[in-house]
Amino acid sequence: MLGTAPAHALDIRSCVVMPSQVVEIAVEVPGLVKSVNVGRGDVVKEGDVLLKLTDTALQAQVALATRRASDETQITGVDARIKVLEGQLERVKILYERELIAMRELDRVEAELIGLYQERDRVIADRDLAAIELTRINALLDQRTVISPVNGIVTARNADAGEYADEQGAVMSIATLDPLHVEIFVPQDMANQIEIGAEIEIRLETQPDLAHTAVVEVVDRVFDAASGTFGVRLSLPNPGQSLPAGVRCTARL
Repeated sequence: MLGTAPAHALDIRSCVVMPSQVVEIAVEVPGLVKSVNVGRGDVVKEGDVLLKLTDTALQAQVALATRRASDETQITGVDARIKVLEGQLERVKILYERELIAMRELDRVEAELIGLYQERDRVIADRDLAAIELTRINALLDQRTVISPVNGIVTARNADAGEYADEQGAVMSIATLDPLHVEIFVPQDMANQIEIGAEIEIRLETQPDLAHTAVVEVVDRVFDAASGTFGVRLSLPNPGQSLPAGVRCTARL
């Protein structure tokens, strides 16, 4: 609703249509750009791969860690030796009970078996550590792939294959065009007439004969004393991203 203003009190205000957000994309780690998958003007979706850094060394580390993490041969070998020695210990115990061998022989077999148990624990720990290392390297590998955090359109591309990229500068910019934001400055005397959720007719300068409906999303509570106005932000749906951003418009209040 637009409050209690009389029906004939129509106020046409200038406004500006802007992207709802502009994201400056940067690499998480510095490196040499291997490939760039998008260019200026391309439509991207959240999760799309935008850029990759070289990762040859990390790929080799992944292969090695994968091999170590999946290698069961050492564990299988120790288990086989343990099984043999456990059978031997049972026979030695019988011989000892019959007083056919000395205590030291029993102690020797038991000590050897304990050593094998400890060796099995060690090789299992080595395998588990290799799995943890694989997770760590995969995380480093993921850092070398830049994905889009939003749906939108690429408005700038600042990197090409073969160039060096670091965290200090944006490699590209992405603007979200659905929804669009419409910014209006309204006189202070209309402060109580515009409410969150109110629908307002918008006409873009590029399409003056076509009316669009935007919804009030933000009403500023801090006024600009110099101009005697306050800001209002509208949300303008743009599902097909057919409406442009960065254009002037008029709002019929």
